[in-house]
Formats: sequence, C-alpha cells, structure tokens
Amino acid sequence: MPASSKTPAGCEERSRLLQAYNEATREFSDRVSALNARIGVTPKNEYDLMERASEDARLKSEQARIAYERHVADHGC
Repeated sequence: MPASSKTPAGCEERSRLLQAYNEATREFSDRVSALNARIGVTPKNEYDLMERASEDARLKSEQARIAYERHVADHGC
C-alpha cells in the first residue's frame, strides 16, 4: 500500500467519511434552526413533521460520526 494512502491526508475513505459527517451535522443544525424559528407560529401537525425531520437528521449525523470514528480507529489514519 502506498505511504500516501496510510496518512490521514491521503486516505480517501477518511476524507469521504469526514465530509459526510460535516454535511450531516450541517443538515442537523439547519433543521434545528428552522424548528426553533417556527416554535409557536406553525400548526402542531406541521411542527411535528419538522421535529421528526430534525430527529432524523440528528440520527444521520450520529451515524456519520460513528462511521468516521470507526474508520479512523480500524484503519489507523
């Protein structure tokens, strides 16, 4: 295996997983911000849908973090 693929900067999978984690956390942050902005001004059923979307984004972010951390631990990069 070439040396560059073992270094953090050269591991494409590590970079991909980190990018996925960053995107997932951004999405979660955006969903929470939108949810907070709509407190008290959105019908309950619509707010509940927004709340569920926020929770889904949180879970996706958590899964992305775990995948990234697992890769780093297993791969040593």
